[in-house]
Amino acid sequence: MNFTLTFLSLYLISMAIGRKVKLPSVITETTVLVLIFTISYWGGVTIPVNEIASVLVISLIMATLLILITYVIGLFFIDKVHLYPMKVNLRMQIKYVIPLVLGLILGLGIRFELPFTFIIDYELYFLAVIIGIEIGRSFNIGLLKRTTGLAILAVTVDVVGAIILSVIFSPLIPLKASLMITLGSGWYSYTGPFVAKYFGPALGVVGFLSNFLREQLAFILLPILLRVKASPIGAIAIGGATSMDVTLPLYVDLLGGEYAVGAMISGFILTLLIPIILPTIALL
Repeated sequence: MNFTLTFLSLYLISMAIGRKVKLPSVITETTVLVLIFTISYWGGVTIPVNEIASVLVISLIMATLLILITYVIGLFFIDKVHLYPMKVNLRMQIKYVIPLVLGLILGLGIRFELPFTFIIDYELYFLAVIIGIEIGRSFNIGLLKRTTGLAILAVTVDVVGAIILSVIFSPLIPLKASLMITLGSGWYSYTGPFVAKYFGPALGVVGFLSNFLREQLAFILLPILLRVKASPIGAIAIGGATSMDVTLPLYVDLLGGEYAVGAMISGFILTLLIPIILPTIALL
């Protein structure tokens, strides 16, 4: 069985197991941190020093453009919305930045030739089990039945925006890789290693950074964009998978209760689908 089918099988089986099993959060966090370090160290070993700056620039441009494109698409679904006073919470997740930076620095300075592809394969298999169990714990038919049209629209806008940006970047990045990166929907800890598995460490780092920056830039840009032209659907779509957790307080503060519920459900749907969408793209 090839990598993609094995990954999907582990993910789906683990979702069923997750109904009865609860894992300590430290296991999930440690798995993600190790994966980030592995991919960034691989990047430091193999990416030429003069290309690192371009990787950072491309990641920032992709994140910014994705936010703007997604928001503009959301303007086609304008609804009246009351903007609540914003309590800015720039939640920079330093715990994820440290292994990224540390791995790149060590890779540049200490260049061990390791079987990175083999190592990342099994780290991703373990991640499939972990995230499958976690999602399985919260998945139930009742939650899906409560999914609103608002959440479905937000997911649709997120996907359309991702596809448009991937086409824009296809002259620079292979289309399949670009699709994986943009459809990561802010889930950087999963997208980065998965892209690296198929397209190498440089694009893996782009996958991680562009999705990480998308999450963080949401806190800075959304209050501004909503005041220029209110687009709650576009705003929720920008959060992607993170709208069910990290960026959820942003929607509570900016948009209020009804939209916050839609944001949470939208994020849940994307979190459920991304581990299926990305491997499927790899099979195309």
